[in-house]
Amino acid sequence: MKTTERIIRIGLIFLVLLSLYFSFSIWLSSAKKEQPIKNDQQLATAVVNERLDTDVFLPLRLIRMQNGVSEMNNSENLITNIQNEIRQATFGKLTQVVKDDVSQFENYLTMDQGFELLYEGPFLLSEYMSVYDLGIDLEDIADSDDIHFTCIQVNLKQNKLRFLNFSSNDIYETPISIDNEKVLNLMNKVGVQYNPISEQQSLSQKHYYLSDDLRMKKYSYILASQPVTKFRNAFFTNTEDIQTNEDSQDLSYASRNERLIADEKLGTIHFSGDIENRTAQDNIFSDSFSYIKKLGTSMGNLRYFDRTKSEINYRTFVEGFPVFSENDKGQVHITIGNDKAEKSSVVIETSVDTIQVPIPSEEEVQLQSTESLLEQLTLNGADPEKIDSMVIGYTWHKIEEVTQVVDLTPEWYIRYDGQWSSVPELLEHLANAEVE
Repeated sequence: MKTTERIIRIGLIFLVLLSLYFSFSIWLSSAKKEQPIKNDQQLATAVVNERLDTDVFLPLRLIRMQNGVSEMNNSENLITNIQNEIRQATFGKLTQVVKDDVSQFENYLTMDQGFELLYEGPFLLSEYMSVYDLGIDLEDIADSDDIHFTCIQVNLKQNKLRFLNFSSNDIYETPISIDNEKVLNLMNKVGVQYNPISEQQSLSQKHYYLSDDLRMKKYSYILASQPVTKFRNAFFTNTEDIQTNEDSQDLSYASRNERLIADEKLGTIHFSGDIENRTAQDNIFSDSFSYIKKLGTSMGNLRYFDRTKSEINYRTFVEGFPVFSENDKGQVHITIGNDKAEKSSVVIETSVDTIQVPIPSEEEVQLQSTESLLEQLTLNGADPEKIDSMVIGYTWHKIEEVTQVVDLTPEWYIRYDGQWSSVPELLEHLANAEVE
């Protein structure tokens, strides 16, 4: 970075920080001196600017397929517009066209004209239909409440909508009547940029490789620390009977079987409790979203990222890419004990720290192609069978001289043997494993 640019950037940072200083100081002092709370009617005040489920559960990537060429786009605006066209479409009966058959499954991976919307983690079909109010006829599907998928495929020539599950090699299909011309205009609009992907190749439930190196911008953001009371109000079932404990090192709240602990040093939030009176329609997605929506929009652009059997993860997204950080900054991890039971335990891990105001930067980082990255990992001892997924994300970096600003640097993240790691972290892990 040039000296002049660095001076301007630091000056801009301090001007913004100056405007935040007093409000932040007031919040910090009041949070530490907070008195025990009981029957406070202000806690029952409705939360404004709740997150919408259509935003939180929006697919993460779009693949455009035209004339034998496949290209990828992460634009939230484009994906939202395409999803809205699906929302306004009409459908027929859903049928299963492929069941646990790899060869048949692969026959559906290419199209002359159409698109795919991809999730990172599996999503529940019934919840997708509920979120986007889709009138798909499930009469012929016996286990419709247990169908998961990671890919939505729309074949514009055949007028078919399909749900693909790469884990089980299952495909469900329904006729769709959609505005093809509008969809093509949206995808082919001048200025919409795509990244080329290579021909269909299987990689841990995904079927695309970035075929070229990619240049991406770095970002800096003003750091905002949310008051602990925001999480207290969002997570507790009964906000009129909450007790505060100031005797311990960490600030804590309790109400019946619910408890929230705030680590003031790390800025982490830990909440535990129970979800009661659940119905057959409830699931880990709907249960967790009831907490996410009450956090509001001040937590940044939180979106569903992935899940395991009992844990679901929401991450802040920047320019269509997930943010990775330490101490759950900009993230929410929710564990549901049993999403089939009438009463289930819930544990939430998150942080008071979020990013809000971007600071301009012209710095760029070049990321290697997927094929080149896989070759590098394999040469360093990685087992291809343990690579579950590969995504580009932004790494949250502290700036030592400026505590209220963070840098976001794009880099590859690998889900290896069930754990997400940046490439340097994974290479270090592989090197240590060889020594052992």
